[in-house]
Amino acid sequence: MPPETHNVAVFAPSLLITVTVESGGDDYDEIHFHMGGQGYWVARGIRELGERPILTAPVGGEPGQVIRGLVASTGLDFSPVQIAGPSPGYVHDRRHGERRVLATSRSPDLDRHETDDLYARTLQHSVTAGVCVITGRRDEDRLSVDLYRRLGTDCAAAGVTSVGDFHGDELTAFLEGGPLGLLKVSDEDLARDGLLGEGAPDAEVWEAIDHLCDSGARTVVVSRGRDGALGRFGVRRVKAVPPAFEVVDPAGSGDSMTAALAVATVRGLDPEDTLRLACAAGAANVTRHGLGSAPVDLVARVVPLIEIQGEE
Repeated sequence: MPPETHNVAVFAPSLLITVTVESGGDDYDEIHFHMGGQGYWVARGIRELGERPILTAPVGGEPGQVIRGLVASTGLDFSPVQIAGPSPGYVHDRRHGERRVLATSRSPDLDRHETDDLYARTLQHSVTAGVCVITGRRDEDRLSVDLYRRLGTDCAAAGVTSVGDFHGDELTAFLEGGPLGLLKVSDEDLARDGLLGEGAPDAEVWEAIDHLCDSGARTVVVSRGRDGALGRFGVRRVKAVPPAFEVVDPAGSGDSMTAALAVATVRGLDPEDTLRLACAAGAANVTRHGLGSAPVDLVARVVPLIEIQGEE
């Protein structure tokens, strides 16, 4: 696909190889190899919802070769930046139902030239697409947080609409550089940042949202699990609540919401429809195994089930 056809750039500070061991019966185990990482899950969700993302991330070593092959097999458009160090990964044991970590490797350090290449590639695709989704670092990532500040500055200068799914140091750095078009963050992340108490009521969440808007985020959506989401779009406040589906796997529901928010940004949806689509994508994701993998037809059926509880 030619680069000019992409309408969303997705920046991932790291991609991972995930190896999962599951019980196969007959005294044999099943071993599954998958892609992992927030940026990949978001990009996959965007494509499933019908838009055209391109994913940029550093890859290297033997895991990097596997990543290139796995991404190619999915047909997702990928613009990898070659690095010297090996891409990270983990091995999970799910033979007894729950995920148990058997092994994990840390993300490699990027030297100055690799960081510059990663930044240039991200900015190139962002300017071309007009919308850029920027995902946060893993705890193990050592990428300089100053890259987020530069993205804030240069996305604003180039007229790129930024969609951020990060918090903490990355959010602070980005807002030092420039305004953020849309921020998606969970109430759990805001609690880690000291902006919310555990189990905070709506009023406290609205106060945190107002603080983030005053700090430079033009639109803020806070996901709250089964309680849905609160969103401020300019001066409009909207609350959305999804149906209480049985949760098969909650992992990745936030990434599905971010993908839907990016799609809504591309399509210019109004606040209510934006939050409906985001909550529908998140709710559909928890009904299945596989992060960011809810099919578009299921998401479409869930959209009318999202309850909009008015505006403030």
